[in-house]
Amino acid sequence: MPDKRLISLVSLAVVFTGSILLIMFGLERHQSVALLSVYTLAFVAYLGVYALVDHKKKLWALLGLSVLLRLLILPAFPELSDDVYRFIWDGRLLVQGVHPFAYLPSEIMELSLDMQLVGIDQALFSQLNSPEYYSIYPPVNQAIFALSAYLFSESVWGSILFIRSVIVIGELLTLFVIFSYLKLKGFADQKRLLLYALNPLIILELSGNLHFEALMICFLLISYVLLEKGRWILSTLFFALSICTKLLPLILLPLLLSRLGWRRAFLYYLLTALFCLLFFMPLLSIELVQGISQSIGLYFQKFEFNASVYYIIREIGYELKGYNIIAKAGRWLAASTFLAIISYAIFERKKQLPTAWLLVWFIYLLLSTIVHPWYVTPMLAFAVFSHYRFAYVWSWLIFFSYAGYTKEGFDEVLSITILEYSIVIAVLTYELWKTYTRKSEVPIGH
Repeated sequence: MPDKRLISLVSLAVVFTGSILLIMFGLERHQSVALLSVYTLAFVAYLGVYALVDHKKKLWALLGLSVLLRLLILPAFPELSDDVYRFIWDGRLLVQGVHPFAYLPSEIMELSLDMQLVGIDQALFSQLNSPEYYSIYPPVNQAIFALSAYLFSESVWGSILFIRSVIVIGELLTLFVIFSYLKLKGFADQKRLLLYALNPLIILELSGNLHFEALMICFLLISYVLLEKGRWILSTLFFALSICTKLLPLILLPLLLSRLGWRRAFLYYLLTALFCLLFFMPLLSIELVQGISQSIGLYFQKFEFNASVYYIIREIGYELKGYNIIAKAGRWLAASTFLAIISYAIFERKKQLPTAWLLVWFIYLLLSTIVHPWYVTPMLAFAVFSHYRFAYVWSWLIFFSYAGYTKEGFDEVLSITILEYSIVIAVLTYELWKTYTRKSEVPIGH
């Protein structure tokens, strides 16, 4: 007699695999209805697959599927993001001795004939989504960009293949770290690894669309595991690597103060800073400081996408001032984020560190002016070690922010944004209430 549970599992796995491959190889960003429908199908299949895993053979088979999917999409073009062109641009400048933070892309184009730069041409320039802004990518990224340009000096596809290979390696290492830690701690429910490994947003946005949160997450989790093992000096090295991939892990540092104590926390911060300085050294210059400072300033004062609290402030600004007050609101929100995180670090009840990271990351995104889908991916990694599941709900809802893309550009659908945040905040509120009524956080898996 056939095993109906196994048949259902295989059927859902086929639907899941087909949906991911269809998005990666068959759909473009502006095809909103098809894109969101197929993504929802993938997400439902993902939940169904997770629910049907009841022993280790199925767990290993699905982990194998998660690895296979990442390998199958290696040759795909990242249709949902055009950031890769800036990666290639920066890399080609570096290998030809031009500091990527020294000039705007538009300035490079004016000087390109005199510089005789290989691969820096109108075709690549026309694909950039930020030709009037300085680069904002830290040294780990820049090293990968440069190596991809060195290996594929005039091949966009070659650079994409190399960068994706590095990201996939980072993803596989992340899966290994999560699995090893769950096993080390004796967690009864090891299948929670699948919550990350098979999450459609993780596969599509990290391995698929080449976002470097993949490496940042990998370095952060290694840092955390080392810290748990008492190897906190080596932990600082990987924390620094995470900062030098994406600057955002800086917001997590205050949480270590109450856990390490003043003396050890100071040493942790000092070593992390020294490692960061070491990694930044090859790029260190006045151009780097000026370029990153200007880019960060613009990030908080000019860009807006899929925000929550900021959109409420923006509407109040329109009513009171008659124009978009993002320049001031961005600064206020940045300051509010800093104060909120410091306050949380002071008054929290010493939750497990990944849980605290999860909630702090949410605070940051809640007060941000721009929240792209891949911005929530670190939360999905942290949530593996937590009772909280609101991040996984968000990983479905946030993909609907793609609904605003058209062939002509982008026009955000605010009703979708309102629904997205209403559901996520409602789920989080319910989970916080459940945690509060338990009075303390029970270790997962026990």
